[in-house]
Amino acid sequence: MSRRVGNLPGSESVTSFVGRRAMVGEIRGLLGSARLVTLVGTGGMGKTRLAIRVAESAHRAFTDGVWIVELAELRDPTLTDHAIIDALGVPDRSAESSRDVLVEHVRDKSLLLVLDNCEHLIDACGEVIAAVLRAAPGVRVLATSREALHVLGEHIVPVPPLSFSGNGDPLQHEAIQLFAERAAAAVPGFTLDADNREAVARLCARLEGMPLAIELAAVQLQAMGADEILDRLEDRFQALPTVLRGAPARQQTLRAAVEWSYALCSPAEQTAWARLSVLPGGFDLATALAVIGRDSLTTQEATDAITGLVSKSVLSRSARSSRYHVLETIRQFGRELLRGSDAEVDVSRRHLHHFADLAARARHDWSGPRQPEWAAMERREQVNFREALRFGFDTDADRPATVRMAVDLRHLWVMGAGREGREWVDRALAELHDDTPLRAEALWVAGWVRQVQGDPIGSAAILTECIAVAERLGEQLTRARAEQFLGVNELLGGHLDEADALLSGAQSTYRSLGVADSESLIGLAAHGWLRLIEGEDREAERIAEQCRRLSREVGESWAATWALWVLGLIGWTRSDEILASAALREAIEIKRELGDWLGIPCCVEVLIWVLAESGRHRRAARLVGANQELWLPIGLPMFGFADYLQAHEHCTATLREALGDTRFDAERTAGAHMSPEATVDYALGTPQQTRTADSSPLTRREGQVARLVADGLTNREIAAQLIISPRTAEAHVENILSKLGYTSRTKIAAYLRADPDLAD
Repeated sequence: MSRRVGNLPGSESVTSFVGRRAMVGEIRGLLGSARLVTLVGTGGMGKTRLAIRVAESAHRAFTDGVWIVELAELRDPTLTDHAIIDALGVPDRSAESSRDVLVEHVRDKSLLLVLDNCEHLIDACGEVIAAVLRAAPGVRVLATSREALHVLGEHIVPVPPLSFSGNGDPLQHEAIQLFAERAAAAVPGFTLDADNREAVARLCARLEGMPLAIELAAVQLQAMGADEILDRLEDRFQALPTVLRGAPARQQTLRAAVEWSYALCSPAEQTAWARLSVLPGGFDLATALAVIGRDSLTTQEATDAITGLVSKSVLSRSARSSRYHVLETIRQFGRELLRGSDAEVDVSRRHLHHFADLAARARHDWSGPRQPEWAAMERREQVNFREALRFGFDTDADRPATVRMAVDLRHLWVMGAGREGREWVDRALAELHDDTPLRAEALWVAGWVRQVQGDPIGSAAILTECIAVAERLGEQLTRARAEQFLGVNELLGGHLDEADALLSGAQSTYRSLGVADSESLIGLAAHGWLRLIEGEDREAERIAEQCRRLSREVGESWAATWALWVLGLIGWTRSDEILASAALREAIEIKRELGDWLGIPCCVEVLIWVLAESGRHRRAARLVGANQELWLPIGLPMFGFADYLQAHEHCTATLREALGDTRFDAERTAGAHMSPEATVDYALGTPQQTRTADSSPLTRREGQVARLVADGLTNREIAAQLIISPRTAEAHVENILSKLGYTSRTKIAAYLRADPDLAD
């Protein structure tokens, strides 16, 4: 056995390396074509261990060895060259400069240089790397840093958190696997079992897959259970105080790792870090600039600071969505910095005003062509709206703006966030003591939210109060809103005459005022539904089509889905499967785009009845289980309407009789385990996108080569393994890159990781 050349740690590493197997192969493969690869990521993400693992797997490719240079404790940039020389074991020749000695030593060498923790020596590291790469064609450099080195030819590989969520065996997720291994080392006899699996999974999710935080949490099991650690994570710097003895100082505690990153930031970046900590969710550039403000940084300075935080791996940015994200551990550190400072209240107030303005714009512009855009914005920013509302109601910063925001977010509340919306709208009402237009508006919104939650009694009481307030104020539109939703309550209760009077009166007011918006058009669809219940299916169809036409005229899509729902019901009552299925599927597709998770189960329910009556019993039975799960976070199925609850029970009995108890229960159980998106796909009959060997763009041989590329093998190593010439191996790799539209070997590994069947 040949002696390993270099100074890598031996195989007797103190702790095992967990996860990132595909990433190791990807980086190793990249080193076959790139001279400099830099692993970037925030502190505690495991860059050093990943680099060492890659170096260990690649050491045979370098005849002159693999050498690691630890730079974390080096404070003087002028000593960077000397630190590398020391690591290489080169004798000091004082008559020559360290740079000359280093370059002369590596000029004819085939070696891998691992420079660990370059972030505080960016310029010095960049200069020496550039000089080495120019002079020594056989040298490869693998660097770790919290920001890129900006050297010509540098390939940057972001190091993400360990995977911590998804389906399947929890131990298949890297974060949970790491926790289990470290916990077993800290607490002899610890195993992941049915009693602790859920708590450990939630703990790893709360720690967002950060390896350092997970290792610190695992050690805490010596003193408390996983549930207790979870309860204490509100302040994770206090919850995870453990010192990892033997680790570099910057990695001994979670706080030390984050403080190291903070110290590397400029004053402007530190200011931005602290102020952006008020944002609990993702955010875009406009939001970031609004929150940072202009009291101490200009817009350009703030933009530059955000860019700097991204480059230092404090923030991450999604190229697809153009949104920024910050790990909760990083955010909590920023909150500590902001808390108690002179800027704390001003920053939170700017956050409140920014999102109050967004909510007002969405409400004003809702009934039009931009509706899908506004719906997506409200869902995307829900956590930020929540934080703004919490701050506004818990302080005296700006109570009127907070109340207005709670009412303006009505569409978010009634499209699936009713439980939360009810709390915020009720808090708004508690602030509104006098009869004002805003109080009247808040009353009908509160009544609407209660209605979609299946609380007709509470809804009716608050809507009746709204009508009285609107009459005193002379607010005709507000009265029409309240009459409309009160009419729906009467319809749900089976009081059809009262429902007709209220719905007709509301529509008359809308026409006189020239109003054609979401609420009024939904009221028109409800009027069509009433006519159907009364047995007038032709009139119901006419009204539903009228609602669709008016919706198209104003660019409204949400109300149109309720008209389609009515048409689906009409098709069901007529046993017209074509009409019912087409209308319901169109409604579901639009509702999914809008995120209307209140309306989707309504449509799926009727589709189940249609499928059952057409003899597709297995499909219907599976959707029964799936749809039951969709109703759970909302409230009473079908708003508690007795006739449709009976229809559901009749359908279930029919399916059970047709399939038998065992088959029906199996299908329903299978449906109950489907995700909401999978339920929608199944309801729409969207075919599963399965890939077969025949559909792969690669030949069988190319598939074999692709797997070896992903494992990090060079062309020569691939040739040896497959017993082909290096030239043939090179040709295969070029063909693979061409077919997949890539220019880098690392992309092949990423593609196979996303689609393992590609090379089968």
